[in-house]
Amino acid sequence: MPQARPRNEFLAADIVVIGAPMYNFTIPSQLKAWIDRILVAGKTFSYGANGPQGLAGGKRVIFAISRGGYYGADMPTAAGEHLETYLRWVFGFIGITNPEFIFADGIQLGPEHREKAIAGALQSATTLRAA
Repeated sequence: MPQARPRNEFLAADIVVIGAPMYNFTIPSQLKAWIDRILVAGKTFSYGANGPQGLAGGKRVIFAISRGGYYGADMPTAAGEHLETYLRWVFGFIGITNPEFIFADGIQLGPEHREKAIAGALQSATTLRAA
């Protein structure tokens, strides 16, 4: 069954690295389709007497995300940020409670912002703990 392959690969992995640029304030459609294939009741989450329970915990998930502008909580654009917030929520739903993020923000605001964002993201990647 081809649709089970992404889910099986995800469940078999100890570490998952996901690259996600912000497209129109949210995740790319290809990433959404992949997430739809890994979120399966009875496989990555279940419903019980106390509500939903994640079944995919215990793995390390690292997100490398890029955003054209700045969407931090203290920014006027914060309400438009649906990339990081969605990823945190949906992966928390399946039991990933401590995702790690590498950010490259402001990449569309000019060459100097882009260079600074990429340098910062690369520096963040070097500080990740070893597997």
